[in-house]
Amino acid sequence: MNFPQKLGLFILIVISVAYVYFSFFNKDFQMPDFNLQKNNQIIGKSEDEFNALETQQPEENKSKEKPAPKSPVTVKIFICDKSGNLRSVNRTCDPNTEKSCFAYAIKELMKAPSSWEKSKGFTSEIPQGTKILSIRESAESIMIDLTSNFETGGGAESTYMRVKQIIKTANSNTSIPVYLYLNGKQADVIGGEGIMLKQPLNERSLDE
Repeated sequence: MNFPQKLGLFILIVISVAYVYFSFFNKDFQMPDFNLQKNNQIIGKSEDEFNALETQQPEENKSKEKPAPKSPVTVKIFICDKSGNLRSVNRTCDPNTEKSCFAYAIKELMKAPSSWEKSKGFTSEIPQGTKILSIRESAESIMIDLTSNFETGGGAESTYMRVKQIIKTANSNTSIPVYLYLNGKQADVIGGEGIMLKQPLNERSLDE
């Protein structure tokens, strides 16, 4: 046996003796928990911080839950009964699909009356073909912008009634000041008869 072989055999014996000693005679010796160290190194946290992070996860999940659906809102619109008087009828606004229930009420007013309401003699003085250009809402004011079809035809009495339909519908669905515009301009005078309209819209807007 040459020298390198003897040296290798000696090293092997030393390692074997050390293993037997530490395994069977030194009870205080413990192998390091490499898995725990590795896990802690991966997340860069101590064991206490890791446990705290686990307890926080349910709270984070709660914040991602969908909000509860909103309840339907009843809005009022005003149309004319068979005697020619303004009457309120209800519409149901779904705030989960509609951005604004006020805007929804104005849209419904432009479409009214329904087939059932027509069968009961209800009508509207708002001319067919009147379109909503925009409804701009803020905390201070609301602006309803309609096409100029709104002021055409029907004579003075019809014009008064259609403006009252707008006024009553607006005031029944918000306490914020509402302004009426036609084709982008504030409607201070309406129709060929030159009906004066005081703004914001209220019950005295048509008083002379």
